[in-house]
Amino acid sequence: MPLKAGSQKTLWIFNGVFLFLCFLMITATEEALPFLLCLPGLYSIMSYRQTSRTIALALALAPSLLIFVPGLMVGAVLYLCLIGCGIVLHKLIDKGWIGLAVFIPACMIFGLCVLGISFAAYQKGLTSQAMIAEWVRDLMDQVASVYTKTLSPKVLDEFRLTRPVMESRFVQLFWGISGSFILSIMWLNLLIASRVRAVKVRTWKSPDWMVVFFILASALVLVQHDLMHTIGLNLLIVVSQIYFFQGLAIVATAAVELNWSRLIRWVIYLLILSQIYIMIGVAALGLFDTWFNFREMIRNKKGDVT
Repeated sequence: MPLKAGSQKTLWIFNGVFLFLCFLMITATEEALPFLLCLPGLYSIMSYRQTSRTIALALALAPSLLIFVPGLMVGAVLYLCLIGCGIVLHKLIDKGWIGLAVFIPACMIFGLCVLGISFAAYQKGLTSQAMIAEWVRDLMDQVASVYTKTLSPKVLDEFRLTRPVMESRFVQLFWGISGSFILSIMWLNLLIASRVRAVKVRTWKSPDWMVVFFILASALVLVQHDLMHTIGLNLLIVVSQIYFFQGLAIVATAAVELNWSRLIRWVIYLLILSQIYIMIGVAALGLFDTWFNFREMIRNKKGDVT
């Protein structure tokens, strides 16, 4: 079982670390959540380093045997779902379909979330929306307890006045925010996988027909009907996230073409991710790239975007 790039000893060490992390994700899911969210990308790296996909699959599925251990079933099921996303991610990257490598696993995870919330709500005798409202209320209670200790009485009073509106808005946009978060997680996994794979993330481009969903979402937002308005807002959040990725790819291309140092790139990326208005601007850049093809404008004289 040789390593594609390294010695057999290195392979065994790598596999041992991977399996340790996998068992940790199942036995201590909450504590290992950062690793768990990156599992699809880690699987892709592990699979790439093996000479046989069968060996890679066997290694990845071995920790799932803990599903038969009392108390570990939930962690094992979640682990299996994310390994499934990793398998899909790996295969689509192999085919060069980096857009689908993010979108399809994200849809898988989103579907799992919908089923999980629906099942939990059914067990409690609630609707899914009521269940979400209960979670948001509990979250705001925790925020309020922190604010009580840190904010001045005047600011605290303002928070109490705006809290009902904030809770209502969070419940209304829950699915859109969840979809956006899941897409971001899968984008992160694509970046992780690209560290050892020949993945040109800077060539990311959403299909031209995606603009139809942007127009549809914008139109629904303007409709004076609560349900249609809510659907439009949630859809707009998800579509904007996709265009944000495209905008980031354009920024990354510009950084490479202009030979910016790695430090400057990191500063720019952190600035983008820390400022909501800059994020909106980057998403708009990705949207208008549908018509203007900005990367074509900034490509080097050799003609290839790297």
